[in-house]
Amino acid sequence: MLDQELKAYIQNRLKEAELYAKQGLVDEALEVYRELRNLVSEEENGIKSEIQKRILELEAFKGVISEDLGQEESTPYEERLRKARILKDGAFYQQAIKILEELLEERPSLEVYRLLAECLEALGQFERAAGILKRALKELTLSPETRDELITLKSKLAEYLEKAYEFEEALRIYETLLEERPEDREFLEEKVDFLRSILGSCGRLKFLLKKKVITPSICKEAAEIAKEKGASVEYVLIDKFHIPKEKIGEALSRYYNTHFWEFSERDLKDKPSCLEGVKESFLRQLVVAPWEEDGHIFLITNDPFDWDKIEQAKKILNLKDVGVLVGIKEDILNLLDYYYGKLGYFQPPEGTELELIPEEEETEEEEALPEDQESVVVQLANYILEEAYNRGASDIHIESLTGRRGAQIRFRIDGECIPFQTVPYSMKRPLVSRFKIMAGLDIAEKRLPQDGKIKFRTRAGKVFEVRVATIPTIENNEDVVMRILGGVQARTLEEIGLLPEVRERFQQLLEMPYGLILVVGPTGSGKTTTLHAALHYINRPNKKIWTAEDPVEIVQEGLRQVQVKPKIGLTFARVLRAFLRADPDVIMIGETRDEETAHTLIEASLTGHLVFSTLHTNSAPETVTRLLGMGIDPYNFADALLGVLAQRLAKRLCPDCKEPYTPTEKEIQELIFEYGQHPLKPLTEEEVRKATLFRPVGCSRCNHTGYRGRVAIHELLVPNDELRELIVKAAPVHEIREAAMRNGMYTLKQDGIHKVLAGETDLKQVRAVCVR
Repeated sequence: MLDQELKAYIQNRLKEAELYAKQGLVDEALEVYRELRNLVSEEENGIKSEIQKRILELEAFKGVISEDLGQEESTPYEERLRKARILKDGAFYQQAIKILEELLEERPSLEVYRLLAECLEALGQFERAAGILKRALKELTLSPETRDELITLKSKLAEYLEKAYEFEEALRIYETLLEERPEDREFLEEKVDFLRSILGSCGRLKFLLKKKVITPSICKEAAEIAKEKGASVEYVLIDKFHIPKEKIGEALSRYYNTHFWEFSERDLKDKPSCLEGVKESFLRQLVVAPWEEDGHIFLITNDPFDWDKIEQAKKILNLKDVGVLVGIKEDILNLLDYYYGKLGYFQPPEGTELELIPEEEETEEEEALPEDQESVVVQLANYILEEAYNRGASDIHIESLTGRRGAQIRFRIDGECIPFQTVPYSMKRPLVSRFKIMAGLDIAEKRLPQDGKIKFRTRAGKVFEVRVATIPTIENNEDVVMRILGGVQARTLEEIGLLPEVRERFQQLLEMPYGLILVVGPTGSGKTTTLHAALHYINRPNKKIWTAEDPVEIVQEGLRQVQVKPKIGLTFARVLRAFLRADPDVIMIGETRDEETAHTLIEASLTGHLVFSTLHTNSAPETVTRLLGMGIDPYNFADALLGVLAQRLAKRLCPDCKEPYTPTEKEIQELIFEYGQHPLKPLTEEEVRKATLFRPVGCSRCNHTGYRGRVAIHELLVPNDELRELIVKAAPVHEIREAAMRNGMYTLKQDGIHKVLAGETDLKQVRAVCVR
């Protein structure tokens, strides 16, 4: 009997052979079948005979195909039609289509149309098949003799249109068939009901159906959930089925032939003047909102084809010529909430409890917040978290101001703290308390630092975690600092921005069976992202990978990840000792903080394990001297070390607005000077002149800064014999750096300048993060 692995191989190859045959690749199909015939033993008589039968069929059909099709025009029409039938029956659809298309141009007939449509159907080309049948119904004359066949053709057309997700057209044909084929009434009524249901729920999302992003069954389920919750189908698809909003937007934009509008707090503008005196309830009922862009007013609606609704809105808002945008219902209602003061920057009307109170010298005991304001605090806390996540912030700072002032909120974006907004004094302490409650902290404890964690879901259904730290400040205040952790997937080595030659060398290190690999740099330089990209590269079922992290920021399937908890004595050193008793192949320690951890790392890497860790040092060569300074044995360290990857993050030029320019002579010389000397890979003037340099401009996507996102800059030290000798001798940093460059290492600044020449950043940003 065939073993399971061989059986699966044969089945896959049989599918491959049939695919070749369908595409008209007869020789390729025969080659696969002959290979399988030789592979299958005589004992498997059934399989072998089926393969032999298929070989004979293909060889027979090959005789038909091999005839000179270039002389088809001299062959009688009926003979060519016979060949087309034979080719179709043998699953040689491409060759059959070629002949049938020629016959169709020469003399259209019902049979040629039908055969051609069936060939296209077999290849899954339902739109083309439908087009052929539409042409047949248009061009062929209806007579008593052909009436039944034409009705059958129409039924087939409806089937093709349904499979091509052209539901409106399919529905119209099925409805006419109800009159023409009463004997099939039950079947046709089922079809009509099904298509009306699909059109009612997901007709405008047919682009997603065609692209197989969603299925009709998902549409049906989403529609049922939407009806139950009073939500839109689009919102349910985003929230429950995790369909990206941009894909929903693309489908709506194509269906309505207009731009898709998406709610984003960062793009919110002042309330349009046309809303003055207009009741919110009217617009909420219509699900319409005005939007001002570049001095023009647009109406956003969830159904741009509903002209009655649009005309009503134009009349009540006193608008004449306006553009129409499409949006999902929930986004439009959120915009109305913002316009009418229920959401947004929390700038309340004058004279309310939320008014900002000027600073006074004396402080007072905090007062209980009115019940109606408690919900505002909850909204504000959620809004801050969601807005920080949407803006790509890494950290959120809630900074309590002194006296009877409020709190300043800042986001760290692309490495810089950006002011976000200021909340009133009356909301300062309730807001801090809200975050403490969300993080499971003691709200009564204000004298000591506390830390916890929040798990949060955005309205778009994205889940992320936040590490929360509270710190007591003067005047009995507290600051809250939150690090956004969750929602991050492990990146690939290609995605983290290593230069190709650096990536190749780094991958060679990752393939080593044992040794120590260090990723170094200051806090927030992307060390964890790089470590997880490295683990992702080697993460295979045959490897046991243990990681100790504080906190666990990126979760990967296949890794056994441990959260370090120093409060209960679960330190990096203790977890590492436990790993050594847990049959590891690969160990990753989030940070080498002390001498004990460093010693154990070296021990682990010398006893047959591949070990990764991070260190806070400024460069790869300095890492060597730092570890030797911890008391590491230089001989063991020299033997264990596979490589050190230093890293920085520089601001990336905004891809939407950066502009190319020709550098001046001074800029060219400046780049060469900053690059400095390299014994193997010097930067030449010719290289700089050939490169296209870019400079920042500024647009709405990058908040008019000219920069969006960050690009990683690397420095990879790989020890050779010369470097190992220097490590053993505890040589100074400059000697280690020079030897590493002779072995092919780019310095951080040199790597950064290569990324300047690639148009990813500019020299100013490289200088901002690199000394040398």
